[in-house]
Amino acid sequence: MIILRIWLYTFIAATLLVGVVACGQTVATPTAVPTAIPSSTATIAAATLQPGDLERTLTVNGVERTYLLHIPPGLDSTKPVPVVFAFHGYDIEIYFEISDLQNMSGFNDIADQSGFLLVYPKGVSGVWNAGTCCGSAAENNVDEVSFVRQILSDLGTIASVDAKRIYATGFSMGGMLSYRLACEMSDTFAAIAPVVGALVYDPCQPAQPVSVMQVHGMSDTAIPYAGGVGLFMSGNNVFPPVEQEIATWVQLDGCTGSAQVETQGITTHTVYASCQAGTAVELYTLDALGNNWPSQYVLPVSQMIWDFFAAHPKQ
Repeated sequence: MIILRIWLYTFIAATLLVGVVACGQTVATPTAVPTAIPSSTATIAAATLQPGDLERTLTVNGVERTYLLHIPPGLDSTKPVPVVFAFHGYDIEIYFEISDLQNMSGFNDIADQSGFLLVYPKGVSGVWNAGTCCGSAAENNVDEVSFVRQILSDLGTIASVDAKRIYATGFSMGGMLSYRLACEMSDTFAAIAPVVGALVYDPCQPAQPVSVMQVHGMSDTAIPYAGGVGLFMSGNNVFPPVEQEIATWVQLDGCTGSAQVETQGITTHTVYASCQAGTAVELYTLDALGNNWPSQYVLPVSQMIWDFFAAHPKQ
C-alpha cells in the first residue's frame, strides 16, 4: 500500500510539472523576427480572435514603439488573413490622433465587413521617416522598415498573415511612408494607396512590382499637386509633382499602353492597368480638395482603397 501511494504521488507530481511547462510554452511571447513573417503553422492560442482594438508594444532598435490593432468580428486565426497598415498624418500628439484617422477614414467598419486585420502604427514623436521629409524621424534616421517588419512578426503570433495580401495606406505624411515601404519592402507589400501623400524617398528601386493608387487634391497647398514648395510640417519643403510620381511608378511597374482617363464631377480617374505581375497604377484627382481625407459623401475613398487592394494581391 505504501509503495502504491508513493507511485501515485510521483505520477501526479510529474503530470502537474508537464502541464506547467506546456502552459508556459503556450503563453510565452515568441521572439520577434524582423525580417520575416512567421509561418501560419505557428502556435496560436484560439481559433476565433476576440474582436476589438488592442494596443501592442514592441522594442525596435532599443526604442519602444506601439501600434493599435483592430480585429474584426468572427476572424478565424487559423486561416490566412489580409493585413492593412494605415499610417497617420504629421504629429499625432499635437494635431492628429490615431482616433481621428479611424473616424474620418471609416476603415474599422470596412475591416469588420471584409475581414482583414487593420494596423494603426504610431510614429516616433508623431512623425515618420518617409525619406527626405520631414522632422525629427527623418533627421534621426528612424528605422521604420524594421518597425513594420516587427509588427508583421508580432501579428504572426496572433493570426495567420496572408503574405500575398499585405497593404499600406496613409494620410499625408503617412502616405509618404507608404510610398517608402513600396520602394524598400516590395517583397512584402502587394499594393499601397497614399492619400494626399508624396514620393520623397530616393532612390526608389523596388525589387518587385507594387500596385499604387494615389488620391490627391488640386487645391492642396501643403503638398502641392503641381509640386514645389509646400507649407508643410516642420517648414517649407519641396515636393515632386504628383503626375511625376505616377509616371515613376508606371515605369517601375513596367506598365504599357496609354492611360484610361475618366472625369466625373470633381473627380478625374487615371488608370494604367497593363502592368507587370498583375499590378496597376491609378490616380484620383479631386478639384477643390486640400490636404484632407475626402469625405465619404464626396468620394468613398476608404472603400475604394480596399477594393483596389482586394483586386491586387501579390501573384
